[in-house]
Amino acid sequence: MSDTPSAPPARPTTGPLLPGRLLADRYRLERHLASGGMAEVWSAVDTVLDREVAVKVLLPGLAGDEAFRARFEREARASARLSHPSIVAVYDVVHDGDVAAIVLELVRGETLRRRLDDGGPLPPREVVRIGAAVADALDVAHRAGIVHRDVKPANILLTPDGGVKVTDFGIAKATSELELTVAGTVLGTAKYVAPEQVLGRDVDARTDVYSLAAVLYEAACGRAPFVADTALTTAGLRLHEDPAPPLELRPGLPPGLSATLLAGLARRPEDRPPTAAAFARALRDPDSTAVVRPAPAPPPPAPAPPPGPPGHVPTGPAPVATGSRRGPLVAMALVVVAVGVVLVLLGRTAAGRWIGDRLDGSSGDVPGAPLTPARVDELDPPPGDGAEHPERVRNLVDGDEATTWATETYRSRDLGGRKAGVGIVLVLDRAAELERLDVRSPTGGWSFEVFVADGPSDDLGSWGDPVAERSGVDGDASVDLEGRRGAAVLLWITDLGDGEPDARVEIAELVLLGR
Repeated sequence: MSDTPSAPPARPTTGPLLPGRLLADRYRLERHLASGGMAEVWSAVDTVLDREVAVKVLLPGLAGDEAFRARFEREARASARLSHPSIVAVYDVVHDGDVAAIVLELVRGETLRRRLDDGGPLPPREVVRIGAAVADALDVAHRAGIVHRDVKPANILLTPDGGVKVTDFGIAKATSELELTVAGTVLGTAKYVAPEQVLGRDVDARTDVYSLAAVLYEAACGRAPFVADTALTTAGLRLHEDPAPPLELRPGLPPGLSATLLAGLARRPEDRPPTAAAFARALRDPDSTAVVRPAPAPPPPAPAPPPGPPGHVPTGPAPVATGSRRGPLVAMALVVVAVGVVLVLLGRTAAGRWIGDRLDGSSGDVPGAPLTPARVDELDPPPGDGAEHPERVRNLVDGDEATTWATETYRSRDLGGRKAGVGIVLVLDRAAELERLDVRSPTGGWSFEVFVADGPSDDLGSWGDPVAERSGVDGDASVDLEGRRGAAVLLWITDLGDGEPDARVEIAELVLLGR
């Protein structure tokens, strides 16, 4: 028997996945965790960084499709750029022999699907807490141009310390381009898919808002908004029907939460909250967690007085019929009025448009409805050439934060030292009382001024004094327009922020509120 040690066996690159298999010379599979319609998930050890990870391995039929694998890897790499406490981090993309996989943060806990299956409906405050955290995560993805497309309880992870994590960002985009007939693939999403997905239309941030509202509806009520015998029928119901109000299924649910969920489940995208951030703010509104307690039971009726002698006519005030139907009817009417007020504040106007947030600082006033500009222009006076990116200005008011407008790129944050600023003008078809301008932007450290006028002008001097100024803005901003009346609003950018030597400001959305 030779003393020479034998060579280690060759590392397998094909065949079934088994514990101990090393992927890409780095990730050692430890334990099989779950299987789904497109992948199976393993816990593994990153032998380079000595940390536990999760490895999501594509099923062989998908991994063997070169076009799909390329899309899958592209979307996974895009998702890896997302960073938020409620987003499961993507660490790596692996292609090893017959295996295609992504390496993810390993999250300890359970899925929301398991929580609902085991425990039934959640308390309203828990619905709000989980929903707002998921909406925050979705908003970060939307700002990066990624629509999740498959928000469902199985993709929401709950940690033992109360954390909420969303996984599978962008992966559904890859699968949407492939005809998948794997059992359970459609069934798993039919309860939460938005109407525009059923119809094969374009999707945007509002698509994820719908799916999240459907998930929270189930979490609050114990059943999904639409349920039928088949996945196809379930998906199709939402095209022609509205869900039952959550208050009907779970009496005592906060009316504000019920109204917010119904707004998120509007069949038309334009009738939903315009962004995941707006949906999160509506969820966090105190009316979404303040449970309306049922009215106390009326006291028992007073005993009837003993009958008097024959021919006696009682005197004094008539007895009050405390046991009559009037008391419950009055209490019910008050509850209906309260629910109606909340629906107006948190839901939609008579025209069906989303009102927006109520939490706009210290004031408790409800802002007016979003105003749709008749025109969006750029303002780039001399020595500017008159335009920055005019072909993209409509992106500022299209309700889709995945589409953006940007200034030209300058060598320094002061616009190369050549001009005082550049601007965007929102022009209304009639004058209105302007209450607030919400600016959604991924740019950090930038500055701007806001002007209001009776009409637009190419001359900055004719706009008068600014209504508000903001310096060193870290991304988004909300500006109080103080009820100024006007038909034109100018956002004048004076500092391009922290991007030197390639400085520019990018804006995803401008939302003008008024009456």
